Amino acid sequence: DVLCRGQIFLNCSLTDSFCMAILEAASCGLHVVSTNVGGIPEVLPNEMATLAEPNETSLVSALLEAADLPLMKDPVSIHAQVFDMYSWTDVAKRTQNVYEEAMREEFLTRKKLYERFER
Repeated sequence: DVLCRGQIFLNCSLTDSFCMAILEAASCGLHVVSTNVGGIPEVLPNEMATLAEPNETSLVSALLEAADLPLMKDPVSIHAQVFDMYSWTDVAKRTQNVYEEAMREEFLTRKKLYERFER
């Protein structure tokens, strides 16, 4: 209920592999301003988020940039878009693709792994 009243969501993480909070905020129609760390750049498309370096100057600049953006057109359609990106069916298919791709790769012995890292 609280998120639905806002327009911008600020995330100041210094490290994060996947930030559920920004996904929830975007699902409520908020434009996300977040630090550009870890896996965060991969969570939302560019039109839903403005990324900043993890320092005060960059965050303030990104907030000002986001404040100048037009409001999200339709929070319901934004919610549907986020839902489609992270539906269990889609996540399961993408996970299966990762495993299938890994199984197609050449099995590397310990010696081959060491040789690859020496390059």
